[in-house]
Amino acid sequence: MIGNREKNSICWKTLRIESQNQVIVIDKYENYGVRDTCDLKEVRINESVIEYKPINRGQEYFDITEQEKDSVFYYIYDIVTNPVYTEQFATCYVGNISIGFSTGSVTQLCKYNSVGNWTTISLSTEKLYNLLRRKTKISKY
Repeated sequence: MIGNREKNSICWKTLRIESQNQVIVIDKYENYGVRDTCDLKEVRINESVIEYKPINRGQEYFDITEQEKDSVFYYIYDIVTNPVYTEQFATCYVGNISIGFSTGSVTQLCKYNSVGNWTTISLSTEKLYNLLRRKTKISKY
């Protein structure tokens, strides 16, 4: 496991959590985060094909402190650098999540597909969810 000294030496610029219907972006130099949302409408193409069309797009700003941003970074850093190879699986592609950070010149991310409730994958995913849900709406799936 990588220690706090290495984490502290990374000068991150943005943090990003992206699911099927929302994107949360936190910039190191802003005192707020942004949540972009998009509800999806199920459209049946034929008997065996269903597509999801975007409806009700929206954007919300939420306050976040320096300490909270640092905590979010530490959780994301742990998720990205210590990915959990889970056997957790959900049908219908439920539980797609992409979690990452950018330094400006490099982006690192960890992406899980069809895992259902992504918050149960690791202690860091649970802590990330619990912190962000106090700040804004965030989906578990």
